[in-house]
Order: sequence, then structure tokens, then C-alpha cells
Amino acid sequence: MSRVIIEDPAVVEVLLDHAKFRLLMPFMAAPQTIAAAAEVTGTPPTSLGYWVKRFVRLGLVREVGSQRPAVFEAVASEFIVDPSRVMPLEEMLAEVQRPAWNRMLQGYAREYQRLSPDWLLHFHVTPDGVMTRREVTREELERPGAPVAPRPLGEWALLRLSREDAAAFRERLSGVVQEFLGRSSEDEADSVYLVHVGVTRDPVHG
Repeated sequence: MSRVIIEDPAVVEVLLDHAKFRLLMPFMAAPQTIAAAAEVTGTPPTSLGYWVKRFVRLGLVREVGSQRPAVFEAVASEFIVDPSRVMPLEEMLAEVQRPAWNRMLQGYAREYQRLSPDWLLHFHVTPDGVMTRREVTREELERPGAPVAPRPLGEWALLRLSREDAAAFRERLSGVVQEFLGRSSEDEADSVYLVHVGVTRDPVHG
């Protein structure tokens, strides 16, 4: 199948919707029945059938052959989308990233709950005027010097770097991710971790 460039706003909105695109994915991988795709996506066949009909009307999916039950496939294995047809760039990036951010936040919440049922936010201004905010358990607040519960990693920082250092920083972070991807375990007893690494210029400082 070929690559298709999408400019129709109605189709762009469907492809940018993570839940709807997930229903399209099985048909991009291989021709299959609605029942088979429903099993892959964990969606009731009746619900998926509705969306397949809509995908057909939008030109994303077509029926192949004349066998019964019907077999469908995506019209292309790759779709190129022009989001500017329906939304600003910042909104487009939010639409693309939001499902992963929501999943990350759910993971943080679950890990924090495993560590302690009682969390507080501690606000503090350092002698040099920097405001800090950190999560603390009630036990840590009431018992200064007590061992700090090992939080999930979620560091935010402002770094003033030269272009050379910024490039080196991005490259090193990417290298660490690639290193541990290569060491990914196949033991199902091991935990699966969601990782996000990001570096961008701070818009507050221009």
C-alpha cells in the first residue's frame, strides 16, 4: 500500500484522536474482519463496526474481496497529516502527547500511593529567592531527618546552556534511553516502566 497525504479536516480530526486511531491500526497492519480487529483492540464488534463504516465513508478503509464475513483494510500503510487544517501547532502537539502524559500521571499517582497514603506539598523559598515545591509524606514532615521515600523520577529543571552543551545534553540523554532499550528484559516477572525524556527552550525566558 502507498503513502496518503490527508488534508480533509474531518479525517485529520479522526487521525489525531488517539482512541479512534487505535481502532484503525489493525486494518493498517493487515486486511481482516471486524471480529478479528475487535479482538485485537478489545472493542465490542458492534462498536468497531460503527467506526469501520465511518472509516469507509471518510476514505480511510475499504472492503477487499467479496467474502463473508467482510474483510477490510486501510487504504494506505502510512498517513501524512496536515494538522494546520484544523488546529494551531501547540494544540496539535497537545493532542498527540496528551494520551502519553495522562498515562504517565496515572503511573506517578499509583507509585506515590504505593509509597504512602498521605502526601503533602511543601512550599519553600531558599535564601537566594528560589521557590521550591516538593512532595513530602506526613511522616517526613513530622520526623525531620527520617529516610525519604524513593519517589518515581520526575525531575524538572531550568538550565542555562551554550548551544554546544545543549546539543551534548540532548545527545547524552538520548544515548541513555537507547542503551537501556537495548537492555530491555524479556522476563515477564520484571516491571515495565514508562519513560519520558524531553528538552526544549523555556518559553518563559524566550
